Amino acid sequence: MLNGTYGKLPVRAVAVDTGGHHTKMAYEFCRTRLARRIWAIKGRGGTGIPVWPRRRTRTNKGKIPLFIVGVDAVKDAVYARLKLTEPGPGVIHFPRRLDAGYFRQLTAERVVTRFEKGRPIRSWQPKRDGERNEAFDAFVYAHAALHGLISMGMRLNEEVEGMAEQVQVETERAPHRRIIRSTWLSS
Repeated sequence: MLNGTYGKLPVRAVAVDTGGHHTKMAYEFCRTRLARRIWAIKGRGGTGIPVWPRRRTRTNKGKIPLFIVGVDAVKDAVYARLKLTEPGPGVIHFPRRLDAGYFRQLTAERVVTRFEKGRPIRSWQPKRDGERNEAFDAFVYAHAALHGLISMGMRLNEEVEGMAEQVQVETERAPHRRIIRSTWLSS
């Protein structure tokens, strides 16, 4: 039991998409929080672009560290994990509170292959015009932030094993509750 509940984890890193209408505000937000691992990112599609860059760039208007995330690679990985149905490594668990709208956004895109000069070009496109995909984008950027942590030396498997040991120790230390049976209920 961690902090009184199972499965509660602290926020270790945040990837903030700096593309769009509020780039300057996003840069400023990330600038003051870089030490807390709140990273300014931009997604870039295409093959061969790594999930997390080996080094950050500073060639932006905000002159802050900017990480270029290979969104196609992440989307491929997320969709592969969504297809897993058997319990085990890589399976994604979702809380019961999520509604159908969330899952519609999570699966709002598909891979489309078109040909240019006889060469196949894959790209992720919306399944339906005007379809919202914020859940998918948030999932992709969270996955990218995990890769950022791994690039900094985080060893996820070791942490999970350590957490499992901690849960076991706390469970063993928990006082055993005595069951009191009432004769009033059985009459």
